[in-house]
Amino acid sequence: MRLRVHFQLHSLFSQVFAMMLPATLQSPGEQSPLDNTMGVMLIGVIVSAVLYGVSIGQTLYYYTTYSKDAWYLKLLVATTVFFDTLHLIFITQTMYHYLILNYYKPTALTHIVWSVVMEALPTGVTGALVQCFYTYRVYHLSKKSIVLTGVILLLVIGNAGCGTGWVILAMFEKSYTGLLDINALTMTINALSVGADVLISLSLCIIFQTSKTGFRRSDSMLTKLTIFFMNTGLATSMCAIGSLVSLAASPNSLIYALWYFCIGRLYANSLLAALNARNIIRGRTEDVDEISLQTVTPMSHVSSDGRTPNISIRIDTRQQYDAEMALERKEASSMIKRPPSVA
Repeated sequence: MRLRVHFQLHSLFSQVFAMMLPATLQSPGEQSPLDNTMGVMLIGVIVSAVLYGVSIGQTLYYYTTYSKDAWYLKLLVATTVFFDTLHLIFITQTMYHYLILNYYKPTALTHIVWSVVMEALPTGVTGALVQCFYTYRVYHLSKKSIVLTGVILLLVIGNAGCGTGWVILAMFEKSYTGLLDINALTMTINALSVGADVLISLSLCIIFQTSKTGFRRSDSMLTKLTIFFMNTGLATSMCAIGSLVSLAASPNSLIYALWYFCIGRLYANSLLAALNARNIIRGRTEDVDEISLQTVTPMSHVSSDGRTPNISIRIDTRQQYDAEMALERKEASSMIKRPPSVA
C-alpha cells in the first residue's frame, strides 16, 4: 500500500513539474500551455508583419520621392528590404511548421526547425547594414574621428560575428534544450546591439547640438535631427533590451523571440525613416533631391558668436543672416513708428 501511495505521489509530482516546463523543453508525451513558447512567437510574427507593411510603404515613398538619390543609397534600401522580406518568410514558415504541419503533435514542438535558426541571418545582415550606414554618418560628421568610429565599428562587427557564430552553433542542435547552452552568446548579441545603437545615437545628438550656427533656421533643423535620431535609436535599443531582459528573466521560454522577431524590422524602418524625413526636416519640398544624410558636410562659415561649426545642412547662411537681420530691422521700425498709448 505504501509503495502504491509513493508511486502515485511520484507520478503527481512529475506531472506538476512537467506542467511548469515550456512546451519546447518537455519530454515526448507531456502537455503544457503554449503561451510562453509558440504563443509569443506567433505574436512576434504578427507584429513583425505589421512593421513589414510599414517598411514597404516607406520604400514606395522613398523610390517615388527621392528618385534622384545616389545609386548606392537605392541599393542599400533594396538590399535592406530584401533581407527584411526573407526574414518574414522564415518566421512565417516556422509558425506554419509548428502550428499547421505538426498540429496536435506535441513531440514536434521540442525539435528545432531550420527556419527558426536561419531567421537570425537576415536580422543580423539588416542590423549590420543600417548600423554601418549610421557609422559612416558619424565618421563624416565627427571630422572623421577614427577613435569614435572605430569603437562603433568594433561593436557592429562583434555583433555580426557573434550572430554568425550563434547560427552555426544552433544548426547543430536538434532540440530547444540545446539552445540553453548558448544562452550567454544570445545575450551577448543583444548587449552588443544595444551598445552600438546607443553610441551611434548619442554621438549624432552631441554632434548636432555642438554644431549650431546661431541661425534660427539651421539651429531648428539641427534640433529636429537630434530629436529624430534619439527616437529612432531608442526604438531599436529598447527592442534589444527587451530581448536581453527576457533571456535573463525567463531563459527556459521563448519570450525573447517576440522582441527578436521585430528588431530587424525596426532597423529597416529606421533607415527608411531617416531617408524619407529629409523633406520634413528641411521644411520645404523643392530641390530635395540634392539633400541626403551624406550632404551634411563640414563648412567654413563662421557663426554669429565666432565659432566654426562642425556641420551645415546645405543652408546659404549668408542669405539666412540677411533675411533674419531684415526681419529684425522691420520689427524694430514698426515699434518706433507705433504711436504711444493714451492713458
